[in-house]
Amino acid sequence: MNVDDPSTWHWTDRWFQQNVGTPPAQELTHLVVDTSRNGRGAWTPPAGKYSGDPQTWCNAPGRGIGARPTANTSVPLVDAYLWIKTVGQSDGQCNRGIPGGTIDPEYGIVDPAAGAWWPEQAKSLVRNANPALGFNTVGH
Repeated sequence: MNVDDPSTWHWTDRWFQQNVGTPPAQELTHLVVDTSRNGRGAWTPPAGKYSGDPQTWCNAPGRGIGARPTANTSVPLVDAYLWIKTVGQSDGQCNRGIPGGTIDPEYGIVDPAAGAWWPEQAKSLVRNANPALGFNTVGH
């Protein structure tokens, strides 16, 4: 199992089934999932590109908005999908682990401060949304 490789996550499920089984739902913790930027899954930098921490969570390039906010998840322990992080809000100034670096090499700029509105990030998340966003134009 590799926490950075979703294709290996089934091993966790298998271990859980073999060692825990299926406890009663009332004994398990319910959760919500932030889907504001997981529509394209986790970002994996190109192999060998970064020698330090590539900060895969920080303004991850090429990501998109994921499932729409809802309490109807069809997953017993997932109570809701929410957009907790504001779409288009910067995660902060990422340097992908380059010592002394201030420029984010994935964007070629110094990223906006954490929480700052970043129109380009918002556009990218919308453009890459999965499922794709649709617009209701009825009555307009």
